[in-house]
Amino acid sequence: MHYFLYNSEHIKRVDYKIYDIVSLFSSKIKEKNDIPSTVVVVDIDGKSLDYIGQWPWARWIDAKLINRIYELYPSAIGVNILFSEKDRVSPVTIQRFYKRFFGLEIKFNGLPSALKDNDKILSQSLKKTGSTIATYFINGDYNASYCEELSYRDNMFKNVETEHIVEGIFCNNETIQNGVKDFGFINAWVDSDGIFRRVPLFIKYKERIFPSLAVATLLSFDKNVKIENDDTLLIDSFKKKPKVFSAIDILEARIPVDEIQGKVVIVGSSVVGANPTYRTSSGQSISNSMIHALVADSILSNTTLTQPKVYRKINILLSFLFSILLIILFIKRIYIEALFIFLVTLTISILILFYSYMNGVYISIGYFWIPFLYLFVLFVIFYSIKIDREKQEQEKILIIQSKLASMGEMIALIAHQWRQPLSSINGIVMSIDVDNRKKILDDETLDNYLNQIEERTAYLSKTINDFTDFFSTNKKSETFHIRDIVKQTESLTVISSHKNIDISYSEKEDIQVVGYSSELIQSLLILLNNAIYACQKNLQNIDKGKIVIDAYIDKNRVFITVKDNGGGIEERDIKKIFDPYFTTKDKENGTGLGLYILKLIVEDSMNGKIFVSNWDDGAMFTIQIPTKN
Repeated sequence: MHYFLYNSEHIKRVDYKIYDIVSLFSSKIKEKNDIPSTVVVVDIDGKSLDYIGQWPWARWIDAKLINRIYELYPSAIGVNILFSEKDRVSPVTIQRFYKRFFGLEIKFNGLPSALKDNDKILSQSLKKTGSTIATYFINGDYNASYCEELSYRDNMFKNVETEHIVEGIFCNNETIQNGVKDFGFINAWVDSDGIFRRVPLFIKYKERIFPSLAVATLLSFDKNVKIENDDTLLIDSFKKKPKVFSAIDILEARIPVDEIQGKVVIVGSSVVGANPTYRTSSGQSISNSMIHALVADSILSNTTLTQPKVYRKINILLSFLFSILLIILFIKRIYIEALFIFLVTLTISILILFYSYMNGVYISIGYFWIPFLYLFVLFVIFYSIKIDREKQEQEKILIIQSKLASMGEMIALIAHQWRQPLSSINGIVMSIDVDNRKKILDDETLDNYLNQIEERTAYLSKTINDFTDFFSTNKKSETFHIRDIVKQTESLTVISSHKNIDISYSEKEDIQVVGYSSELIQSLLILLNNAIYACQKNLQNIDKGKIVIDAYIDKNRVFITVKDNGGGIEERDIKKIFDPYFTTKDKENGTGLGLYILKLIVEDSMNGKIFVSNWDDGAMFTIQIPTKN
């Protein structure tokens, strides 16, 4: 399972969400300790386009913008704009166009030669200001030879390892590209769930390593900038963003020097279509320029956030080892310890997660949590089902034991109930013998004697049937009358040995139920025997014991109440009356399992409910069951 999850997209996406949550909570802590940003963004925004005109601008305007920024004394300028084609409004481009297609010689009288080529103007501006320009890598061939031969500072990052390998490159037109020594790629991409979280620091193209625009911009003014060994940085979308200034405000000299002086400036556009934007986990969009501004800012403030790939392997291995430990504990049924280890492990891993995050490393905790959590939940479900089945089996055993415990009483009861019919049969047989000897045994008298014997043997047979039905293990749903069940249950009780206790039954209508008659018999038998015991114990306070059984139907539910005048139940005991091993009887007469088993039978086997309360003279138990079960 661990191997499958490690290679699945599912674990990646869950890990992404964990990272988003950690970023959100960590941002609340970091808000109070935010270091002032040393990076700003100059944005060619909608306001700038409305003032100057549609994009792209003439390159001399771009040059003017960069020169104005430079005049505000920044540490470095990174231009997040790709100038891949020649400037179409450049005078030399216009002259070539008319010469080529119309054979016309267009002259710009009075225009200085230095102003005829906008690309040269921009190139000179970039070179003078030491600006870093953009490139873009693609997975495909591109045939501009001067682009294919590019190498950043004689491949100074040749020892850097990166998994980002590409096959093609877009760069600026030759006039601009060859005039600038510092350049970096502006590639960024989203994760598989469509959310932007990370940006590469390096890309390999034709065995040469190229830095990102942010890295190249920082290196343009400080060769000793510390760059992380990891080739990818995570971007905290909840982090406070660098300041953004409108390009038109720069051009119109409306920005004070102290807002730019000594800071790294990233120039780009947030306008849709002019520059790509990405959706972040915070629900906002972020421009490509802001991405590189955040990267530069995190490097300068030493607050970079990386996700070393080795932690994925470490976490999946730890998850596997802890899962093995859980399996062993579950097999040995050491459930409390297993839960304790799970909670402690989860707590410690959360603390390590936040500690490492605050120190600039996201440890890919999802690769530990997901397999470990899934396996834990799987085992909890499996063993919960297993324990529930064992509990059900134990309850069945308790019910059977309860029946067996009653067997001795019932055998004595049967012996008592048989004694009189057997004696009566013996007397009838003797009468037949005497009458026969006296020669007075006619056919009518003999038939009368035989009918009496048949009546008494039928009673004996019924007693046996009641007894065997009660102890039968074959549950078979059948239709029965509540009246018959009450009579049958009464015959199984010890009531006949207590002449000073009466049982009465009443029902407003003939009630039929589809279900398990033996279950209801056992339930009523427990209640009747308890009521008989209570009445007998309370005879000193009452003239005669009375047990009243009522039955009625309400909305497809049958209600059977058993009331006695045995003095009732102490209020403090009512809530515990159905608990196992709780009894109000003395040790010789109670085990504390009778009412507990009654509750099990009614709720689990009969899909019903059992209630208890006190009334005027004693206790009242109510069994509620469906008419069809």
